[in-house]
Amino acid sequence: MAERFEEHQIDSPRLISEMLLTHVLGGQRIDLYANADRLATEQERETLRTLVKRALSHEPVQYIVEKGWFNGLEFNVNSSTLIPRTCTERIVEQCIEFCQNNSNNAPIRIADIGTGTGCIAISIAKNTNECEITATDISQEAIQLAEKNANAHKVDSSIEFLCGDGLAPLSVLPPFQIICSNPPYIPDSEMVNLDANVREWEPKLALEGGKTGVQVIKPLIEQAPNYLSNGGMLLIEIASSIREQVLEIAQKTQGLHDATILKDSFGDDRFLRTRKP
Repeated sequence: MAERFEEHQIDSPRLISEMLLTHVLGGQRIDLYANADRLATEQERETLRTLVKRALSHEPVQYIVEKGWFNGLEFNVNSSTLIPRTCTERIVEQCIEFCQNNSNNAPIRIADIGTGTGCIAISIAKNTNECEITATDISQEAIQLAEKNANAHKVDSSIEFLCGDGLAPLSVLPPFQIICSNPPYIPDSEMVNLDANVREWEPKLALEGGKTGVQVIKPLIEQAPNYLSNGGMLLIEIASSIREQVLEIAQKTQGLHDATILKDSFGDDRFLRTRKP
């Protein structure tokens, strides 16, 4: 399998092989080595052949096994949402740090816009106390998946899931200390250059940022002061190629200050962080 995947220029061929085998045979990846002499049944071999064909067509392995990993947690995944990525974990780190530095005894109110699998909201809920989290998404199917993940991680009582576009679902709610988002931000000109497993399989609704990449980000920044409490933080994942545009929008938005670009764990410019005075 690994050799076939490598021939087709699929990243991490060994890892993908192990994930597919584990999905078919059950157990954990370590069991593949602990039980190396175990004979597969004909049905298992046939199932594995089918999954390998899907992987060779560049379908992401996370969609095939219907699971992804984020911040050390396992999440149910399907094609209605982006696959959780390591680089996004910095959002969780920033939110946890904000909560730890909070001197107010009242619960921190956090909004996660475009929640997808719910990985950001759920990871925050798992690592903080006394937080009230509202997670939104324009896709009802994504909301259902996020609710399933919240139930699996036993944080469903800490998160309210709302279906709607952008900040609109927050309009009747009290202000938030944190608004965070991993919105669509890929400029149209860059979509064609994405890896096949992303371009052909992950939902365009969660990828495409319009001609300049800020079609969704610009209103999110400009409207954020209306939904943030004083001293609140806005944190948005972006593409490195649009950092200057995004920074300029934030700097020109009344009601926001201290705009800066943060790097992800790979050293790429990946996040806008700004605050309401």
